[in-house]
Amino acid sequence: MRFKRLLILLFILLIPLTAAANLQVEQLEKSNILITEYGNNATFKLKITNNENSGDEFQIYSLVGINLYPKGFFTIISGGSINLDVTAVPHRETLRDRRGVYSFEYQIKGKNTGFFKDMMVIKIIDIKDAVDISVEDILLNASITKLYIKNKEKTEINGLKIVAKSKFFEFSQTLYLDSEEEKTFVVPILLERQIEAGEYELGVSYELNDKKSSKTGAVRYLEASGISVISKTEGFIVKKATTTKKNEGNVPAIARITARRNILTRLFTVYSDRPATSARNGLFVDYSWEKELGVSEAYTVTVTTNYTFPFVMILLVIVVALLTRFLMTSKVSIKKRVSFVRTRGGEFALKVVLRIKARKNVSHVIITDRIPGHAKLYNKFGIPPHRIDESTRKIEWDITHLGAGEERVFTYIIYSKINIVGSFELPAASASFEHEGKREHIFSNKTNFAAETTEN
Repeated sequence: MRFKRLLILLFILLIPLTAAANLQVEQLEKSNILITEYGNNATFKLKITNNENSGDEFQIYSLVGINLYPKGFFTIISGGSINLDVTAVPHRETLRDRRGVYSFEYQIKGKNTGFFKDMMVIKIIDIKDAVDISVEDILLNASITKLYIKNKEKTEINGLKIVAKSKFFEFSQTLYLDSEEEKTFVVPILLERQIEAGEYELGVSYELNDKKSSKTGAVRYLEASGISVISKTEGFIVKKATTTKKNEGNVPAIARITARRNILTRLFTVYSDRPATSARNGLFVDYSWEKELGVSEAYTVTVTTNYTFPFVMILLVIVVALLTRFLMTSKVSIKKRVSFVRTRGGEFALKVVLRIKARKNVSHVIITDRIPGHAKLYNKFGIPPHRIDESTRKIEWDITHLGAGEERVFTYIIYSKINIVGSFELPAASASFEHEGKREHIFSNKTNFAAETTEN
């Protein structure tokens, strides 16, 4: 099958370029929702009008992960039109990798009149995302609740088995859902013992055409006075825990919120409201807030723990350790710096200083530096270079041996008769040396000089 697709693609690519076909295409109808477990295909009814001066035979196809049917040619006379039922069948890879709205290009090719290009849109969705399940809030001592199942898409769904489980009930049903239909089920509550108010997990499993999937929802269990609880935690470095209690009942009620922090994290924690009480309990500190809520009134407490400072401290320790390790293991280091030099003739001049230091015994050291293209080398040196290559503007010093801890300093001066304004950057120097029979290379830092600072 894949080989045939490649042959078709190769055949189309080898067709010489022609002018666009003068066609008019309208989408009269479409059924473009594809539920992966259903295995259905998208269908479109196209009205195709031939505005060419002659009739022709046409073929419709797509090159981007979709097969379009019918495959054969159809004839449209000049000025005539036909209604064509088109079926879009996604490739296996498309169904596997894509979800949501998927736009793709299709083409209508005439044997003599060229190509027409336009876009089609399909929606690929899993059954768990097509069907939404929610539960009515559960009151204290309630014996029943309501389960809402809604088809969010404009397509029929038949033979769908849904199993929903929570601490309060178990529900199982195989059902048919019309386009965008919602169904309500009354479910008995099977709570054997009293539990705390709050938000509890609702596990939902779907089975369609022997294919299974699942997702989780939430069931809210209200307090006796009708207080709902919503808790949310977000962030990693800056961790924010928010607790909101709302009086869903019809009488005033006391809302109580608690939080616990250890003796270390409490130092980096701030609260949106001052705690009513705080109590030390071993390595932890317990905080509590209380407020009387009127009808429909809510109370929110946000506890924010900022781990930025300890994180930065740990990061700095790691960086210092790695830097120390690198410096300890580096056999040779070379540093480069520059300074401004005043001249009698007013030329721009810089003094360059190279410091090379060995941490281990090395031999056959070659220090190399380059002179910028618009600068010249002054003929006086601290230690004269062993080689000056004017063509490559390279100067070199040789050192036979450097003992561990030994340091050498080399200086030279460059100048320019051109008035330089702005930042003046010099390239990094380099050094090569031998250690235990191996040749190694290192580079110095790059240096910059702000030329405007030399005025006056």
